[in-house]
Amino acid sequence: MGSTGVLEVIYYYPGEAFPAISVTGRHCELMCPHCRGRYLESMVEARTEQDLITVCRDVENQGGLGCLISGGCDSRGRVPLPLHAIKRVREETRLILNVHTGLVHHPVAAALREINPYISFEIPTEAVLHELYQIEAEQEDYFQSLLLLRGLRVIPHIMVGFRTEQESDTMSRVKDMGFTTLVLIVFTPTRGTPFENHVVEPRRIRESIEKARSLFPRLLLGCMRPRIKELEKCAPLFDGVVVPTPWAKAAVKQAGLPVRVMKTCCVVE
Repeated sequence: MGSTGVLEVIYYYPGEAFPAISVTGRHCELMCPHCRGRYLESMVEARTEQDLITVCRDVENQGGLGCLISGGCDSRGRVPLPLHAIKRVREETRLILNVHTGLVHHPVAAALREINPYISFEIPTEAVLHELYQIEAEQEDYFQSLLLLRGLRVIPHIMVGFRTEQESDTMSRVKDMGFTTLVLIVFTPTRGTPFENHVVEPRRIRESIEKARSLFPRLLLGCMRPRIKELEKCAPLFDGVVVPTPWAKAAVKQAGLPVRVMKTCCVVE
């Protein structure tokens, strides 16, 4: 056992076996200043219900394990998920499904309860919500959505590295709701966006990682993060790392931790 209590580190490589699908193509109404839709460009487009069903069947026919169903948000912070099509995919294939929802209301939560996919749900800090997402919502709205989804296979995500002073309280509240798994994603200065020159402070990020480690039995480092050495060297603090860099692998090896490989999103156990 490592000094952090981590028994093993899972390396997640989604790749072709677990592709990311965008139900909005490259379109996003929010166009947040730290992203500008850049990350939709690398996803598989499926803008109609039939397109989504076809893409998912193709994934299964080619030996895939599952897929992430996501997309751009509408102006109210919701991903316009084609729930009927997702239900058909769930019923007609053996694929593992992970969905990004954004904010949800009762009808969407009820439909997801019938489908029972994995749900990746980000809880933004107030700074992330107002300076990056810039929508007319409060953090409390996200906690209310999380309450609606509680009892499902929902995995909270929290972005660290942007106005870090608010992160500890957000993590503590998620923990107090009874969640035992947390995915950390890290603010990433992205070329061609207004935040491309934002300075990421590895020391502050490590403090947030250590706080999360103290709160959650299962802690995962998500795919959205800058690949910087100081951050990747924190890999032994996590139970799972998505697409680890050589720096991360070296740190895990030095810590003497065994490694397991999975070809899925990190929310899948």
